[in-house]
Amino acid sequence: MAHRLAASVAVLALAFAACGGTAEDPTHGTTAIPTPGLPVTYLGPDGASTTVEDASRIVTLSGEFTEIVFALGMGGNVVAVDLSSVYPEEVLGLPKVGVEFRLLAEPIIAQEPTVVIGDEDVIPRDVIDQVRAAGIPVVIFPALTDIDAPAEKIRQVAHILGIEERGERLAAEVQAEIDAALALAAGAESTPRVAFVYIASDDTVLLFGESTVGGALLAAAGGYNVAVDLGIDGWVPLTPEALVAGDPDIIVTASRGVETVGGLQGFLELPGVAETRAAAEGRVLVYEDLYLLGLAPRAGQMLREMVLALHPELGS
Repeated sequence: MAHRLAASVAVLALAFAACGGTAEDPTHGTTAIPTPGLPVTYLGPDGASTTVEDASRIVTLSGEFTEIVFALGMGGNVVAVDLSSVYPEEVLGLPKVGVEFRLLAEPIIAQEPTVVIGDEDVIPRDVIDQVRAAGIPVVIFPALTDIDAPAEKIRQVAHILGIEERGERLAAEVQAEIDAALALAAGAESTPRVAFVYIASDDTVLLFGESTVGGALLAAAGGYNVAVDLGIDGWVPLTPEALVAGDPDIIVTASRGVETVGGLQGFLELPGVAETRAAAEGRVLVYEDLYLLGLAPRAGQMLREMVLALHPELGS
């Protein structure tokens, strides 16, 4: 199963290099929120059993977990994040520990965290080994890519932070939003052909198949993923010929990559994209990267937005 993309490192690192400084007071003067539900022990998919005794100093290794921790009301305990953490706005001033796909041990250890949170996509793994060797608990979750992921990730994070009741409430709220969006999509009378195109770097453009976050979103929103016709399951480098053959009515993409090619007009002029019906009709849907791919607490909102964009008749 294809997970989030290592190729996005270059884009994220370039985009957020200016945010790489440290903050004098990473908790913004707040008092750490106590977690009486600790300690808890978690057995991760990496085979490591981790006991979390204290959640007063949290480091998150990807934007989705940062967003979840803040949505759970524990943002005051976050002392550092990775470069993909751009939401909520308060995280922009926090110290950075690299990007999920290119982590650094030293800045993580320097923050003296009481728990570090990431998933199977974090690399290099020897960085995780170094942090654990320093006596710091590191929890590694499964990398989830389907539409059930948001609620499950919220429950997992709440569990290891000792706030399961709070997590269950948030998970139920998010799942209700997702279910409402799915019900809305079920009422659509058409199934547009959609290509999910992701610009990972200046020289890497990818097409997402079914077994990806992008594929799961298209299916949930009532779109037909043209990658299926092309025999693509995970994600592959996009060729102009493949996209033209797919003949999408609509293209979905992420804003960071669009910015790197000169905005929407530059995207519409990319080889392959320019020859599609979607480009001719200006039907390109652009979403902020974390909002689109994070499968985090805003997933239901994002899915509803995509459903209405793919099926405008549902909004009338």
